[in-house]
Amino acid sequence: MIEPADEGVTAPGAAAPGAAAPGPAAPGAAAPGATEAAGIAPPRARPAARRPAAHERLGAVALYFGYRALASLAVAAPLSVFAAQVVGDYPRGDAILFDPGGLMLGELARLGALAAASLAAQLGAGALLAAALGLVPLAVLLVALSQAGPLSAQDVGGRAARALGPLALLWGVALAAQVTAAALVALPGMKLCAALLVLPRSRDIAAVGVVAVALAPVAAIGLLHDLARAALVAEQRDFYTAVARGLEALRAAPLAAAWACASRGALAAVALAGGAGGMLLAGVGTGPRVAAALAAQLAALAAAAYLRASWLAAALRLIDRSAPAERTTTDDAAQ
Repeated sequence: MIEPADEGVTAPGAAAPGAAAPGPAAPGAAAPGATEAAGIAPPRARPAARRPAAHERLGAVALYFGYRALASLAVAAPLSVFAAQVVGDYPRGDAILFDPGGLMLGELARLGALAAASLAAQLGAGALLAAALGLVPLAVLLVALSQAGPLSAQDVGGRAARALGPLALLWGVALAAQVTAAALVALPGMKLCAALLVLPRSRDIAAVGVVAVALAPVAAIGLLHDLARAALVAEQRDFYTAVARGLEALRAAPLAAAWACASRGALAAVALAGGAGGMLLAGVGTGPRVAAALAAQLAALAAAAYLRASWLAAALRLIDRSAPAERTTTDDAAQ
């Protein structure tokens, strides 16, 4: 005698009551877990959340520019004091440095060469201190560029504070690597130029070439440093993971990264050179001329700060493009 089956009990292999039967897979679609089982790397995709551009975070850019302007004034203070000691007793003050012929400017350069050791120590210490303190506005700028939508001061400040420790470690390691790379290229090159070349003009030209070659690894380390900074802040990584993510982004798009960094760096150099030229054209003879010279220099610094922020925004996008699809989906859900 066959008894009826109990209600609520599903036979093996049968679909549950009310459940849709599994249909055939769509053409071209892979079954779940097929890529992992076949040993294929997960696909890479840009995250759905768009990173803001530099012009969308003008408040953070203004903070970054303000700090750099104040830091440049503080770092240049020893040079200003030294110049005031040389030409301060003249009735026209430092305006004589811009006279045709450059007589007093040459005298200032000669006296500066005699005091080069003490000036270099003061300028070096000031530059290191300014760069270390500059990690605070830099962290704020990176946090602002890494978050889409409205920002809150509490959230930005909290994320920036958490990133300061790894950013400081990353800055110290990158600075040591840049100094080491430059020394390994420049010192043997300078000795070789002095030993092989006799004419001073030839030695000077060769020295310029050696410096240009030494700057290549310095620039490469700086590029990787910025990419690692972007990964550290945007993805809240630790030091080692941030460096690995920076290397991954650089390997994924080396030409795009080099072009994004070099083009903005060249434009910043042009802006700073234009500011210096504008300051020379304005002169320092009268009050309005001094104001015009200062305005030209500040405009150049503002353009350089904005281009720096634009490059950091591009670095964040490069980090996003090199992230696996699973990771970017998780990050978007967290945001």
